[in-house]
Amino acid sequence: MRFFSSELAHDYGTYTFGYCNYGQLEVGDTLADMYERGYLPYSGSPASKGLFYMARGGRIFLPEFELNSECRRVAKKFDGKLSRKSIPLADLKITEEFINFWLEYFRRAHGPSVVPRERLMHWLNFGIISHVGVYSDASGVTAAYTLEVSDETMTHDWYQSWSPEYDKSSLGMWLLIDIARAAKERGVKYYYPGTVYGGATDYKTNLPALEFWNGEKWLKDTNNRALRARTGTDSKRHVALLDEWKENHPLF
Repeated sequence: MRFFSSELAHDYGTYTFGYCNYGQLEVGDTLADMYERGYLPYSGSPASKGLFYMARGGRIFLPEFELNSECRRVAKKFDGKLSRKSIPLADLKITEEFINFWLEYFRRAHGPSVVPRERLMHWLNFGIISHVGVYSDASGVTAAYTLEVSDETMTHDWYQSWSPEYDKSSLGMWLLIDIARAAKERGVKYYYPGTVYGGATDYKTNLPALEFWNGEKWLKDTNNRALRARTGTDSKRHVALLDEWKENHPLF
């Protein structure tokens, strides 16, 4: 693996110096090794193919994964109502209907400019997606998709999308639960549900057996108390800056 840092910001008065950390796989490396070191795939630039970034990600040690009360509450809403197929990306026909499903979801959820068609195709051509989860309702209509990165030891739920009728529901949380259950069933050790920060992703702190990356190692505590304390104060540490690498590469 190759790693490098990119300067972000500084406060010379307190000798505080910030850097963003990136990684790239080399011949003989495994995805599991990169994730183990706290890195996730970065897709914010056309130049980012094969690039990973360090962040406060979460992971679940699946041998210990059992639904807690909150997960059981969410599971009751969707279990038995949606069915899942896991299709290898190489076997999936990428249709305009599939593409538009994703683009429309991100337009509704995040605005028209966050995920243009070019960025979606960048994900699909990134080279790490192994499977696409296809969720259908009882009538066979597609309700949701997930883009999953998997090998024999780990699964990462990279992106999700769903149809408009589920926008105000807790389907996103249920998809995390369902992917974790499927991964545990096939004997996977770790499930990575992505970043865990205050705001849009702090609902993930409801997941049981959750560990989080603190920049040095994976931590875990009872009922995710330390992680919730971090997400609850994230707004105080927000920095609206680009690091040097991003400044020198066009973003989507």
